[in-house]
Amino acid sequence: MKVRLQDVVDGILYANAETQFYYHTESESVVMLLDSIYGVGKDKKLNADIDAHPDQYLPLPNEYEVDETAMMADFVDRVDDSTIASALFRVLEEDGNSASRQFKQMIRSFEMEDEWTEFRDECYEEIARMWCDENEIEVIK
Repeated sequence: MKVRLQDVVDGILYANAETQFYYHTESESVVMLLDSIYGVGKDKKLNADIDAHPDQYLPLPNEYEVDETAMMADFVDRVDDSTIASALFRVLEEDGNSASRQFKQMIRSFEMEDEWTEFRDECYEEIARMWCDENEIEVIK
């Protein structure tokens, strides 16, 4: 089995409560299953195929399995400016989604968006590589 690394990264990055991504072992591709929460309608054919052949569909890690807050904390550990690092750590101590939103706002205000995005992308690539290794899937370009 083989897959493009970026396809796995995208599937992990864009998974949410309404969207789940799977690796289909027969086609060696990442597929997306939408929930019907927004009235779009669940892909009934794909859903039926997953139910009928669960061994052919490997779920990619989802938003509940990826700890982006830990990524943020790891990023802050690498920030050289102690004043900025301290401000970012304080934001991460907040509860709920506000911490993530405030962290990203502070990243913008400190003009560190490029550094954060590069770091986050590297983290997601590492998660994708580990998932591929665990599932014995060869990564291709």
